[in-house]
Amino acid sequence: MISLVFVVFSIFLTILGIGCFKNIYEKIIPLLSISTKISILIILYSYYKNIPIIIDIGVLYMLLSIGGAFVITSFISRSDL
Repeated sequence: MISLVFVVFSIFLTILGIGCFKNIYEKIIPLLSISTKISILIILYSYYKNIPIIIDIGVLYMLLSIGGAFVITSFISRSDL
């Protein structure tokens, strides 16, 4: 259960760290890592509660967040920011 607390603390530190950066490219990396940390949190929770179907949902969420990260970064790299 302590690992769940560490993941939540890591998400909180990432949210605080986003405010320190001024460039959009420096802000996008921690923002996209939050979705990965949330999916790890879902997988850890389902492991501790012994619910195997939630592990599949966590993995699916992780795959969708990685795909979304590629789409967001391609749009940002093409725009004039």
